[in-house]
Amino acid sequence: MRKALCMLLAAVMLLGSAMAAPVGYTPAGATKNCFFYGENGYTVEYRYDYETMLPQTMQGYIDNYNTHLSGDELEVYFYFVNNSRSMDFTLDNSGENDIYADLMSRLTCVDHHDALDIHSMAEYERLFYQTDHHWNHIGAQQGYEDILRLLGVEDEPIQPVEEVVFDAVYNGSYVKRTGVKNATEHFAVYRYDLPECKVTISGRAKKIGRADAYFSGKYSKDILATHYATFYGGDYGEIVYDTGMTDRENLLILCNSYGCSVRELVGRHFNKTFVVDMREYMSQTGKSMKIHEYLEKNNITKVLILGDVSYFLYGKKLY
Repeated sequence: MRKALCMLLAAVMLLGSAMAAPVGYTPAGATKNCFFYGENGYTVEYRYDYETMLPQTMQGYIDNYNTHLSGDELEVYFYFVNNSRSMDFTLDNSGENDIYADLMSRLTCVDHHDALDIHSMAEYERLFYQTDHHWNHIGAQQGYEDILRLLGVEDEPIQPVEEVVFDAVYNGSYVKRTGVKNATEHFAVYRYDLPECKVTISGRAKKIGRADAYFSGKYSKDILATHYATFYGGDYGEIVYDTGMTDRENLLILCNSYGCSVRELVGRHFNKTFVVDMREYMSQTGKSMKIHEYLEKNNITKVLILGDVSYFLYGKKLY
């Protein structure tokens, strides 16, 4: 009897958490902060409780970056990936995003900044996957072009040769959380004709991602295949792109997984581009990020911070 009562109580609590949805959002299974929204079956998150998260976690990371990335000799840039985690689609989002604006007021180390231009659910559907939190190939191209302008790069952005839609329905990261395999879109990418470039991961030459295999028709059609991570390559502690263009600057990109689909594009415009994911850096390199030593050793004069609102929630601090 007691066991049955406990099971009933647990079920009620689970149902309650599943039904705790903002007006206009439909709960996606029993998963916290994962909902269906709009007419096209998109799975999204609801605007993070930024006001609570800021004093609990985020302000510590912000203060850390302000301490270690401030200095006249360094140019610091921030590109904010506006997504469902920073938006309430039931409200008027025509103005500047409030989370982005507040972050920029607090990140005193940042000299220049920009954000993904998205103000409505219709724009979100154009730039993001149906069931994954990452931007799609269209969103990534937009972000890449925005980043070039932000960094003051005078080159014309690299344009795709073609759009390729694969014979594989993409149930992304949200599906793994909700258990609802509701995707209808096929995984799609842009194909580029990129200049040659040396690439190393944690000091070792290695190819990133499986783009060539995909374009050759060798990819999984499993209903839960991780196409974004597999095609672009996953999260790495350190990647270095070396174009050999010694007349150009070196760039450090501090990013989360939103960097996966734009890093090789941005990396073609600098001499060396160091891409660091602080979540993985120590575990994969065996070193803490002593940022001043890193910048001096690699002759880096520009730093780009790239990520969404979660960047200052799940990273690691600089030293």
